[in-house]
Parts: sequence; structure tokens; C-alpha cells
Amino acid sequence: MNLRKPVTVKSLVRNLWEGTPPDKARDLLYSAVTRLRRGPLSGAGEGVSLRNISGAYVLDTDPQNVDYHRFRTLRSQARALTEARETVGAIGVYREMARLRRGEPLAGLSGAWAIGTRRNLEEELLLSTVDRINLEIRQDVGADLLTELDELIKRFPFNEKLVELRMLALYRSGRPTDALAAYRQAHQRLARGVGIQPSPALREVHERILRGDPALLPEPGPRVHRGRNNLVHDTAAFTGRTAELDQILRRQARKDAVTVIAIDGMPGVGKTALAVHLAHRLTEEYPDGLLYLDLHSHDARQERMDPVTALGRLLRDLGVTSVRDGLDPVPHGLDERATMWRTYLAHRKVLIVLDDAAGHEQVRHLLPGVPGCLVLVTSRRRLVGLDNAQPLSLDVLSPEEAVTLFGRVLRRRRVTPEEEDDVATVVRLCGYLPLAIQMVASRLDHRAAWTVADLADRLEKAGRLLGEIRAGDREITAAFELSFLDLAPDQQRAFRRLGLHPGVELTARSVAALLGYEAAGAERFLEELMDHHLIAEPRRGRYRFHDLIREYARLLAEEEPEDEREATIERVLDYYLFTADAADRLLYPYRLRGPIEVPSAVSVEPAVRTAPEARDWLAVELQNLLLAAHYADAHGSRRHAALLARVLGRYLELWGPWAEGARLHERAVMMWRDIGDQRALAYALADLSVLQRCSGHYDKALRSADEALEIQRAAGDKRAVADLLDQKGLVHGYRWEFDVAFGYHEQALDLRRESGDRYGEVDTLNYMAKVHYNRGDYPKAARDLETALELCREAGDRGRQRMALNNIAKLETRRGEYRSALRLYEEAMSVDPVMGPQNEASWLNNVAEVYRHLDRYVDALDHYRKALEAYREIGDPQSEAEVLNNIGNCLVCMGKDGEALIHYQSALHIAIEISSRGEESEALRNIGTVHHRANRSDSALDYFEKALHRARGIGDVYREARALDEMGATLARTGEAARGSAYWKRALDLYEHLGVPEADALRRRLARRDGVAGS
Repeated sequence: MNLRKPVTVKSLVRNLWEGTPPDKARDLLYSAVTRLRRGPLSGAGEGVSLRNISGAYVLDTDPQNVDYHRFRTLRSQARALTEARETVGAIGVYREMARLRRGEPLAGLSGAWAIGTRRNLEEELLLSTVDRINLEIRQDVGADLLTELDELIKRFPFNEKLVELRMLALYRSGRPTDALAAYRQAHQRLARGVGIQPSPALREVHERILRGDPALLPEPGPRVHRGRNNLVHDTAAFTGRTAELDQILRRQARKDAVTVIAIDGMPGVGKTALAVHLAHRLTEEYPDGLLYLDLHSHDARQERMDPVTALGRLLRDLGVTSVRDGLDPVPHGLDERATMWRTYLAHRKVLIVLDDAAGHEQVRHLLPGVPGCLVLVTSRRRLVGLDNAQPLSLDVLSPEEAVTLFGRVLRRRRVTPEEEDDVATVVRLCGYLPLAIQMVASRLDHRAAWTVADLADRLEKAGRLLGEIRAGDREITAAFELSFLDLAPDQQRAFRRLGLHPGVELTARSVAALLGYEAAGAERFLEELMDHHLIAEPRRGRYRFHDLIREYARLLAEEEPEDEREATIERVLDYYLFTADAADRLLYPYRLRGPIEVPSAVSVEPAVRTAPEARDWLAVELQNLLLAAHYADAHGSRRHAALLARVLGRYLELWGPWAEGARLHERAVMMWRDIGDQRALAYALADLSVLQRCSGHYDKALRSADEALEIQRAAGDKRAVADLLDQKGLVHGYRWEFDVAFGYHEQALDLRRESGDRYGEVDTLNYMAKVHYNRGDYPKAARDLETALELCREAGDRGRQRMALNNIAKLETRRGEYRSALRLYEEAMSVDPVMGPQNEASWLNNVAEVYRHLDRYVDALDHYRKALEAYREIGDPQSEAEVLNNIGNCLVCMGKDGEALIHYQSALHIAIEISSRGEESEALRNIGTVHHRANRSDSALDYFEKALHRARGIGDVYREARALDEMGATLARTGEAARGSAYWKRALDLYEHLGVPEADALRRRLARRDGVAGS
């Protein structure tokens, strides 16, 4: 709206958040600007830029590229044409202005600025509509114009200009009595609603109509030609579909062929609403007629219309009921009627809406024979047999559009800002399906005592969703039932059983297992459901129900006999367990696991044969697998749930989600404990301990590991015991208890070497190296890592090789060998580029550290922020605190101390919460540094003292040296040179012992100080 003018960040924040911005308002704003640049603006072509100039943003483009400025230009043109008495041209321009409206202005924004601006824009839109209607009623008055005025008055009941235009329109169409009735209605509305009388202008129009003033009749002159028009009215609540409308407008009325747009989609998705809305928009472009015909293919109250009857209706709608224009009366035969229809349409521009078609055979004879006309066909099926038709498949609305539609359907109330979250819940529960949203909104509108929260509560109650989506005598299930009845009997039976599938996505293999089909038969069945829009295929080979249709299928599944339901569920659970076990063995062949017995009834070929296929399958099926395990546990198949937890253990550790994985393992622990299987219980406890440790629940992790360790020691399983000893060592390491951690790892290493477990030995060496690193013993860390790397290379284990390279690179970073570290990180990535989210985040964080030391701050921040997002997504608080500290360090290097302090404080809060004393020490020292740079020496020393105490408490020599170094610098600044020198010398001793580059820097500072003192 402020094109080519700078808009400051401050004003944007103020307007968007009304003076109470969130803590990271600027970060949110920067993210939004980045999305704009990468999204809408990236595809806007040349000459469009969004620049940042001196703390302000400037949008630079041709004003005609912005709908708001285009609207104002067209308004000036329309007014000029009106003044020149070019009425027809002015009406055309006003209609072009109306097409620029794309939903509610500034949708989704709240606050005084947004509300005020939205109100101003709505007023401009309304004024232009009033100007256009004022011109149209001078030319001609049609039913669609009166319908439009009725809809506008419903939206703006106290706008007297709209009432005046409606009175004039009725009077000029020969309905003076209705015009006077419109005045009486407005009079009552004004008196009851706002307590005022009609304005003098409205009273004057009323008096002139009473007198029969001839000056109110249409002006003589050229009339806007209108052909036959039986379109049903356009809904005032029509929302969204901007992309679909633009797509059809680009395709319409080709000169070289008949234009047929076949709009298909699931029941209730808004096919008819889109076709009718578009037809009304194109009224001026098809002067010879606008025809609507309901073919009743899914109407329980009427017979499906055959092509002969349809052609008769269309011809009569065009006025061909007797000899006319040289044509014979309507004949009886199909071919004769089709010939007459096409002859009549030749050289005419007619728009035809054929609504609710059953298939291509029903509409093929209804199509024009020559170019010039536009045919919009709606169908629940894909009309693949309709030659030359251009398909357009409709999906549900976006969440934002769904919320807008809900608000527009309401007539008796408005959605308050406090209800916005509840509205979002309601439309989500409706699956963003327009018909469902309209039904529940209409129902709410007629329940004065209900709130939106009441409606959401009713929809959320289990088992009541479909029953609650109704309005009057209409229910959503009726729309689904007619599509279901179109299926063949065997397909109906299969559809009912499909309602038992526990996942959210279907594949041919999982459906084949569930139904007991061959894979080819399952594919054919899914294709048939696709054609009926009972399922969708969002990704190739992966199908899913709309939420409401899934609920409908589940209701139908209850009609199946209980034994058949149980057999169906058993087959699909066996399939998921069988395939997940195969994938686990391919990806992690050296993992300890118990036997998995799957009935031979699983006849489907395995979906995975190689490790990459296994990884891809687990990635796309993980949600289904977790849902299958949950379903199994809740429906009496607890063994399936516990076995699924076991086969997914390693994958969940590396890829997450950890919280959901931990719940899965907890249920497995309960199941194995109940049935008394001690070995299986130990494996489940070990898997649970790993995810508890990853999530920062260290006490719980130790308890789970201790119980499992006792069982495995009693069983004499050395390898399992070594795994659990390493697990305990890792937990103590995360708690910064390095001596205890090292003791457990030493025990594990002895067992691994004793049992010849080379792969486990590599893991333990990496863990021991990490302890050496944290204790400042870098030579021992390097020794263990080199040994581990050599073992990995001998075994060809690329994943463990990447881990060893990554750890060696981290050691090189600490030693100040930054370019060497970067080469090692790049080598680690090339050795095994497919990493789980935690490993990838660790790699990003480590590379960012190198970039920071190389003064590549922008690259560093980009990597840090990606790592932070990943850590938060998987729920790794320890690593989150680490990367927050690192981001703060980078911001300090860039001179952004205020932003850095926010990150340090967040890191400190997390570290204290999870008892991460190392990151707590780091955050305390970093906060002290910010105070030091701001000359707040007392505060700086206080934080450094706390950081020093934490570092010494955990035996972290490097962090101890850093705290001493910073304290020396602060004391030197305050004039306490002797004390500062003492701290520096103690720090230097530790730096030299560690062999880190900070020693050289500190020696230079001491030399400069001694030189100054000596002079």
C-alpha cells in the first residue's frame, strides 16, 4: 500500500502487534520477509524487489502489479468513462475491478491498524459496487442484479444507498409495489437497529415512487444485451479458489476448439459453488446466454438425468419450444436433439454449467460443436473419457480460507478475536471441507445460546463428529453415501474394511495385506476409489482419506462381522511388523534384537530389499507405524505394539520423534512386564533409556538402564551388558559427571574386546574420546578417535566412520586448526551424507563453529539456526542450549550484544532446568562477557565467578580457563592490574596444558601489559 516508499521496521512491528510485540518480533518479521522473497515475490518476475534500506523496507514494482493500486487506477478510468457518458464501457471497467477482489483484505491480521485499513478497503470496494449498480439499473434490470442487491443488503443492512438502488431497480423492472415494500422494510430495520429515520434522500425516492414519477424510469438509449440466463444465485459466502479461478479464466473460450472445463472433487468440496461463481463473473463475456443444468447424478430425491432429457431441458431453456429461427420443434431422438443443440449454439457465445455429472457418457452429447462457448462440468468422478476436456481437481480450502468461510456464513453474529482459536479448531475438525463448514456455521447461527467453543466441544467428542455436522434436515453423511452406493458390491465391502486401516496413508501393499488381495488387485481398487473421489493421492503411490470420509468408512466398518474385522486388522498389523523388521535388519545389521515371529499369512512381497529402500520406507511409513502400534495397544493386540516398538528402536533414536518413541517403549515395557518375558523387557527398557537420555530425562534413563542391566547380567549376555554400561556412561556424561562416565565406558570396552564386538568397540571409543575432550585431555581423545576411525574403515562401516571424522574435526576446532576441521567435516558428510536429524543438527552446529572462527558470520548464523530448529523439533534440550550459546557468541562477534544476551539467557534457563552444568557454565560466562563489554564490571565479575564455580565442579578445564581469562580482563579494566594478572597467569597455565590457541592470544596480552608497566 506504500509502494516505493520506505516503511520502517519499527512501524511494521507497531502495526502488526499493536505496541505489545512478542520477544522476537523482529526475528518473526525477518522470517516473514524471507518467506515473501522466496515465495510470492520470487515468482513475480523481473522488476519486483523488496529491499532493506537503513532499517526500512521498500517494495519496488510497477503499481499495476499490485491489486490495490490497479483497483484505484481502474476506478479513475471508470469515473472518467461515466463522465463521458460511456456507460457500457464504465460498467465493464467496474466489473474488472470486482474481479481484483481475492477474499477478505488483510485476512489473518488483527489489531487497530489492520481493522481500520480493512474497513477502509471494504468501504472502497462497496462504493465501487454501488457506482457500478447505479449505472446498470439505468440500462437494464435483471434477476441477477436484484439478487446481488439482496445479498449486499444482508451484509450491510443499514446502508441506505443500497436500499435506494434496490427500490429503483424494482420500480424500473415494473414492480413498484415491491419497491415500496423495500422502503418499509428499511424503515423498520433502521428504527429497530439504530433508532433513526430514513434519510431525506431515501424518503424523496419513496415519495417519487408513490407519485409514479416517470423521471425514475430507465433512460432511453442503448441497452445492455442479456441472453437467456437461468443461473442459480451466486452465494455471498463464496471464499477462496483464487488460483482455480485464474486457471479457468486463462483457459476459457479458445478460438480453435470448444472449451470444456471438467471440475471434479470429493462430495462437499465446492464444485458447484465454483462453477456458478465463475459463471456470474463471466456474464458480460457470454451475451447469448448463461445456462445451468443440474444432472442429478447424486440426488436421492430425483432420478439421474439421461442425455435425451438433458438436451430437451437445455433447448427449452434457450427458448426452442416451437418453430423458431428456421429450426423444427424439439425432436424426440438423442442424435436429433444433439444436432439441433449444436446448430443453435453455432456462432453464439453461451456459457453452460452442467452440474453433478455421473460420467462422460452423460455429458458427451451436451457439448457444443464449434468454438466460442464455455462449458463447465462438475462431477464427483474424474471424467477421463471426456475428449479434450481440461480437468481441474478441487481440494479442500486452506485453513485461512476455511476460517473466512465460517465467518461469512454467520448472519446473526460475528466471530470475536477471543473465538478465533475455537473457529480454527472447528474448521480443522471439518477437514476444511466447505460443505461441512457451512453446515456447522449455519447450525451455530441458529443456536443463540451456543458459543464457538461449545460447537468445537461437540465436534471433538469421540464418535459424534459426523452426526454433529448437519444443518436442518441435511447431514454430511448423505453426500458421502451417494458416492459409496456408486461402487460395485465387492468394492463397497472392501471400502468398509478399509475403514479399519490404522494409519493415515494407504499404499497398494498395505491395502493388499488388509484386504487379503494381490497387489495388482489392491491398485485397481484404489484407482476406482480415486475416480469416485473417495480417496486422494497427495503423493505418487500414497493415498489418504479425507478426515470425514475416513470417519464415514469407520462407521461402515462396524457393520462387518467381528471375526472378519479382527482378521482384517491382524493382517495389516502383521504386514507393518514384518516389513519394519526387514527394514531394521537391513539398516542396522549389527543391532542386538530378539526373534520376530510373523505369521506366514503375510503374502505381500516385502517393500524393502536394500538399505536405502529400507530407510526411505521407514521415513514415509513412520507415522503409520506409530499409529499402528498405538491402535494395536488400544485394541487388544499388545504384542504387535511391543514388537513394533522393538524393531523401531534404533530408527527412533536416530530420527525421532523421541517423545512419541518414549511413549511407545513405555507401553512395551508394561506389556513385557505383564507377561513376564524378562529378556524382551530388558530390550524394551534399554530402548526406553536411550530416548529418555536423548530427551534430557537423565534420572529416568538411569533407572531404566539399571533395571535392564540387572536382567542382562543374570542372562550372561556380555554384548547387551556392554551396551547398557555405555548407555549409563553417556547419561553421566550428559550430567557432566565425567569420572563416573569414564568408568562405565572402560567396563564396556573390556567386555566388547573380550567378546570380539568390533562395532561396539568403535562406539565405546567414541564415547571415551568425548569424555577425554570434555576433561581437556586432547591427546587421549585423539588417540581413541584414530583407533575408532581405523576400525570403521576396516569394517566398511560408513555411519560410524562419519561419527569418528566428525569428532576428530571437533577436536581440531578446539586446537585452532579451523581449515583442517572444515575439511574433515566435509569428508564426514561425503562418507555418509544421509544423517538423522540429531546427527545432521550436530554437523551443522559444528561447521557453524568453524565458520565463526573464520569470520564467516552470516554462514555461521545460517547453520546455527538450522541446527537450532532441528534440535527443537526432535526435543534435544541439551544441544538446544549449546547452540543458543553459540549463536550468542556469533552475534557478539557481529557487535549485536543485545540480541546475543537474549540467546545466552535462553540457554541458561534450559541448562538450569535440565541440570546441564557445562552449558550453564558457558551461558554464565557469556552473559558476563556482555556485561564486561558494556562496562558493567561488577555484574560481569559476578557472572564469571559463578561460571568458574560450575566449571570447576564438573572438572571442565577449558571452561575453567575461559572464566579465569575473562575475570582477568575485567579486573584489569577496573584498575586491579595485580589481581587481573594473577587470574590471567592461572588461565595461561591451563591453556598451555590444553594446547589451545587461546594460550598465544593471552601471552600477547600479558606481554603488552608488562611492556606498558615497564615503561
